[in-house]
Amino acid sequence: MSYILSGLNIQNIAEYDYSQSYNKYDIIDFQLNTEKSIYPSYTGLGQTGLLFWFNNEYIDSFNLGLDNNVTGWKNKVAQSENEDNQYANLLQLSDDESLRPFVNFNDNYIELFDDQFLSGSGFDCVERTTFICFNASNNSDNNSVQNIIRFDREDGWAYNNFGSGPSGFLRVSGEDAVGQSKIIVDETEFNAVCPVYDTHNIITLVQKSGISGSSGPIITVRQNGHQLGDYEDYYSGWKSGFIKLGNTNNSNGVKYYDIFSFSGVLGESDLDSYEKYLFENYFDSDGLYFAKKDVPAGFSKSPLGYTGSDYWTQDIDDLFKLSYGSSVEFSAKLSRSNFGDGYQSNVSRNINSLNTTLNLKYDGLTDTQAKCLITYFENTPERENKSIYEGYKGVDIDLFQPFKKDAEVYFLDIDHSTPYNNINNISIKAESLYDSNLDYKGMLVQLDESNIRTYSNDLVGFDYNDVVYVESSIYSQRGYYYYTGAKIDTAIEEANAPLGNDSHFTKEFYFKQDIEYSVPEQLRLTAAEYEAATKEYLKDGINYNNLEFNLSFSSRSNREARAILKFLDDKAGFKIFRYTLPQPYNKEIDVYCPEWSHSYNFYNNNDIQAKFIQFRAKSSVVTNFDTQIEFVSI
Repeated sequence: MSYILSGLNIQNIAEYDYSQSYNKYDIIDFQLNTEKSIYPSYTGLGQTGLLFWFNNEYIDSFNLGLDNNVTGWKNKVAQSENEDNQYANLLQLSDDESLRPFVNFNDNYIELFDDQFLSGSGFDCVERTTFICFNASNNSDNNSVQNIIRFDREDGWAYNNFGSGPSGFLRVSGEDAVGQSKIIVDETEFNAVCPVYDTHNIITLVQKSGISGSSGPIITVRQNGHQLGDYEDYYSGWKSGFIKLGNTNNSNGVKYYDIFSFSGVLGESDLDSYEKYLFENYFDSDGLYFAKKDVPAGFSKSPLGYTGSDYWTQDIDDLFKLSYGSSVEFSAKLSRSNFGDGYQSNVSRNINSLNTTLNLKYDGLTDTQAKCLITYFENTPERENKSIYEGYKGVDIDLFQPFKKDAEVYFLDIDHSTPYNNINNISIKAESLYDSNLDYKGMLVQLDESNIRTYSNDLVGFDYNDVVYVESSIYSQRGYYYYTGAKIDTAIEEANAPLGNDSHFTKEFYFKQDIEYSVPEQLRLTAAEYEAATKEYLKDGINYNNLEFNLSFSSRSNREARAILKFLDDKAGFKIFRYTLPQPYNKEIDVYCPEWSHSYNFYNNNDIQAKFIQFRAKSSVVTNFDTQIEFVSI
């Protein structure tokens, strides 16, 4: 049992067994196999017979030239070397520096492109078991063959002067689809059972000489722990001592993580243990998986298999949909300075200025579904880290309307109740931490070109409370506009456009609060009180009657709720805007909204509460961040 299972409060979760079938919402702990991981140089089982071992664990695993170009990849196994001190390692001594791979100190692999290669000699063995962990990039030409490793009889470690004898090759080719992608040993093709490109792969080659048995020479080929088949009468190069990595025929590169080989033929248990070592060190496919439908038996249905993603998931949206009644609360993190006389300044503490707390509801779940969701919740801290310097990744989830899809949130608390037999209600408290107020598309209510669109003269179809984004080189004109005209199916007349002379759009807060409202007001006073005297009140400077009040917007349609929430999202909790007080005040004042909340009750039924605080200083656009930042994927 892995430590993941022992740390859960849910029982009856087992490690994955591809010979079994599973039901929808079943949970498995995927660990490639049930054997223990063994380090290649582990000697607890006796002599290892380890022939060579190349990995990227330390920077001193490489000999480097100028600009961190590799001239040698050091063998971790101590071997006798010749007088030139060269043959124990994989080398690249060509004067052509383009043939030398580059080492990135932050990566756990070495990547070889096109004609780049590393080679060396002194690794002769008649029978051996070789493990190769690599990641081959997808090539634009699906029919091209990519070289992974080559065994040869000649000591051509420095240059391309191989002998004429048949070399032993491991290659991959074909389109990355079931029955199309191939693992190739010499000229023999095996159908891959797992995706071949842009993902980690472990290829294990068990090389039998056939000398001691009745059968001839055989190489058994395994992909990610699953046997693909046997290759008989392999080329003589496999018994030789020259190895060449690279010369991949792939301009996008092949990443090599770990390569090691043992003399002799290892048993099934040893194969599983060493493959598990590679899996645990380099793959990010381990951990809990959840069945999104009934799963037949078979390796191809495993999380690593070609069709595994059709059956297993780590995405909560594949399993559950949020219930009505889910809600969210926003609170701005501001540094506030009071200058006296009711004047103040609010400064956002950082670009992630909003505390966003969500209450995610999942009602009416069966016991099986509840078990699945509770396990998902408890396991979220096991997600991979964002980087070596950061904590674990949050949960990617599609939030309820009008908030963005694929939001990253962190699960914090869970509340589970069972009102009836086999009926469960679950509420999860979560936080969203990385929504930037520098992103002009918005934080949680985003410009998605569907519900909120970028305005152009060709844009058609408008209804009351629609939201558009106007691009402009003039800051005061750039931003979000809210449509207040009648519904039309055509484009907007130029005069009625957001920047038109008779615009049907506004940037102001035009929404009407509920008829029932409350505006509490407390005078800011100082008191002078002397012994045996009457208390005396004094006004505390000017602006002693600042307002701080809450507004409610109940039972609002999805369209109106989207507009209100987009307006507040755009103000980010600290930006100043104009607001007209209701009867009997009827005065326009400057306010900001540091807190608001939203509850999605039913379809087209939303409740919003907002806290407005009066701002006693002249509002000016020049106090705002006057740069449009576009976020792009690298």
